[in-house]
Amino acid sequence: MAILGQGDYKYEVVDGWARLPEGWVFSLVSDAAIDSKGRIYAFTRGKHPVVVFDKAGNFVTSWGYGEFGVSPHLVSQSHGIFITPDDRVYLTDAYQHIVRRYTRLGDMEREWGKPGVPGVTHYRREYNMPTGVAIGLDGSIYVSDGYGNRCVHKYSKDGEHLLAWGEAGSGPGQFAVVHNIGCDRTGRLLVCDRENNRIQVFDPDGKFIEQWTDVQSPGDVWITPDNTIYVAEQGGHGRVSVWAPEGKLISRFSGAPGGVLQAPHGICVDDEGSIYVAEIGAGDRGQRLQKFARR
Repeated sequence: MAILGQGDYKYEVVDGWARLPEGWVFSLVSDAAIDSKGRIYAFTRGKHPVVVFDKAGNFVTSWGYGEFGVSPHLVSQSHGIFITPDDRVYLTDAYQHIVRRYTRLGDMEREWGKPGVPGVTHYRREYNMPTGVAIGLDGSIYVSDGYGNRCVHKYSKDGEHLLAWGEAGSGPGQFAVVHNIGCDRTGRLLVCDRENNRIQVFDPDGKFIEQWTDVQSPGDVWITPDNTIYVAEQGGHGRVSVWAPEGKLISRFSGAPGGVLQAPHGICVDDEGSIYVAEIGAGDRGQRLQKFARR
């Protein structure tokens, strides 16, 4: 088995980790997240929108039917998933222009945005193809409003809209596509500015701090309790990179050669340090959720 990565952050693929029910297949896994019990949630654009596994890869449950993914009456693009410590599940649908909050068993609690109605970019209040959610240290809710509005929204912990920042461009605080978002253990916000090939770092109120440019089309970011930062890069044949909080690259592995990664789109990391990569590809390539166990 090939060993991937460098230094203290080395990994190997767990072949056949996700055991789906008979007759099921993965379709376009857009993102993944982990709940308080260590269960891994795959958010897909297929027939089974949210699929849940235990750490060993055993199927637990599935939900979200008729709300995301494949439906004859619904144009949908499942995109980002974020789970809070108390197991509130935030799901983002880019084509429906909405963010929804669910219980861990799939009961919807709240919805932001108007289903199927894109917001007017000038006002930056309603969404235009949003992509992800992050929660700040004080409970503030951040939404990456990714393809259309190219901005970040901040809400109070009660869901009241407080502010938005960003516009189209390549300068500090400007975005090409705000593809996903994360909040680290000091309160900084890390924004995947994918088409600008960078991660921009902001304070909790949107003040630009710095940018990291040694990334190729960053698609998603995950921050562990020790403030280590993991990035799914969609460029460079697909890569996973591991960063110290000050922006120092400490490990990286790539999809080339050999196809160990084909189309990374989302990422999460469990309490054992294993990495789960959600992949969106085409045909029979890159439609899967892979586990990389830490050595």
